[in-house]
Amino acid sequence: MAGGAKEGLRRVHRGRRILIDIEPLTAEYFVTVAEWLSKPEINQWLTSEWRDRVIDPTVIAMAVRNKRNRVFLVRSGGKPCGLVALADWDPIDKVAMIWYALGDPAAGGRGVISTAVHGLVEVAFHSLGIEALHAWIIDGNERSRRVLEKNGFREVGRLRRATVHNSRRLDRVYFDLVCQDHGI
Repeated sequence: MAGGAKEGLRRVHRGRRILIDIEPLTAEYFVTVAEWLSKPEINQWLTSEWRDRVIDPTVIAMAVRNKRNRVFLVRSGGKPCGLVALADWDPIDKVAMIWYALGDPAAGGRGVISTAVHGLVEVAFHSLGIEALHAWIIDGNERSRRVLEKNGFREVGRLRRATVHNSRRLDRVYFDLVCQDHGI
C-alpha cells in the first residue's frame, strides 16, 4: 500500500459460517504471496508477465508500492490464504481493474475469494470513490467467472485469441461493475 495507508481495511462476513478479513498487504507476507503466484496452477490464469515463472518477492514489493495498485491479503479464520487487488487505478476517471488469487487450496470451495472480492468492491466504491471496476478472465476459467458473477459483474465483451494458455490461443473475457448498479 503506497505510503503504508490503511484505507479500506474491512472485516467481511459471509453468512455465519466463515469470517474473512482483507488487510493491506505488508512486507511480512511478500514471500508468501510470491510463492503462491509462482505456482503454475495459479499463475496460468494471469497475464504473461506473471505466467509460467517464479515470482521474486521484490516484484510483489514493487507492485504494492505502485500508487496505481491496492493489494490486500485475504485471511480466512485468521490464516492467510489469498489476495485481492486493484490495479491500474485511475483516481481522475475513477476506474480500476480488480484481480484476485486463492493461494491456499485448502481454503477453496467455501466462497473465501468471492467474499473477499465483495469486501474489495465495497472498499473501491465507498472508500476510494471508484465509479467503475473491470476484470478479465481467460475463457474457460469458470471458477473465476463465478467469483465475478456472484459479485454482480457482467460480461461486457471479449478479445478473441488474446492470450496463450497451455500452448493454445484463447479469448480474454471482460467484465465490469459500476457503482450505481451495485447497490452496496
